[in-house]
Amino acid sequence: MWLGACAALGLLWTLAASWQAEDGAARTAARGVLGGLAALGTASIAYGLLDAAGLPVRWEAIARGAWPALGVAALVGLVEEGAKLAGVVLAAPAHRRRSWGVVRITAAVAAVFAVAEAAIALPGVSWPVALGRAALGPVAHAALLAPLAVVLAEAPARAPGRLVGRLGLALLAVAALHGLGDWSIARPGWGRAGFAAALLAPTIWVYLRTRHAEVPARSPPRLTPARAGPG
Repeated sequence: MWLGACAALGLLWTLAASWQAEDGAARTAARGVLGGLAALGTASIAYGLLDAAGLPVRWEAIARGAWPALGVAALVGLVEEGAKLAGVVLAAPAHRRRSWGVVRITAAVAAVFAVAEAAIALPGVSWPVALGRAALGPVAHAALLAPLAVVLAEAPARAPGRLVGRLGLALLAVAALHGLGDWSIARPGWGRAGFAAALLAPTIWVYLRTRHAEVPARSPPRLTPARAGPG
């Protein structure tokens, strides 16, 4: 029953992200599902490699409250944001990686990743908490991933080196915010405010980054003799 509820939530979020997509809603949704599952698999492999290297990542290490917990949280952010970025790159067609169509695929990948993560991590947790996490998790994951989608959408076609550099910087930034959010939510009292700030920061950045691109400046109309009037 829990897996069915998660599947329904994931389907709803994926369809919402793919609605009226330029490549078709069904195709974009399918790409989002495959990209999200690829991201989940990539993160699982990364965590397995960390375990094998003697660096196990556990939520208990973040919840302890010591400053090293912030480093563990940042590592979680790097693994999960890097995995989601890999899923987006795999899911987005090459001709869409440098267009705003990649934003829809990014949202779908984030939704699938978030719901699948909740389905795996939260069985046995009380239904209100688990459903709330599964229902709203896609919003948090998409907010953190949004700057990477903007970097991909704005990437110049003939400057792959610049794209790699910008993606690297953006990945480090969102991984730090992800880690700060996880670390904050484990703190009593002010933790929720810290978590909200970590999600609000990339949202504000994307808004400020795109607000001027949405309505390009319009040059004044050229007057022709007929429109100029007499004289």
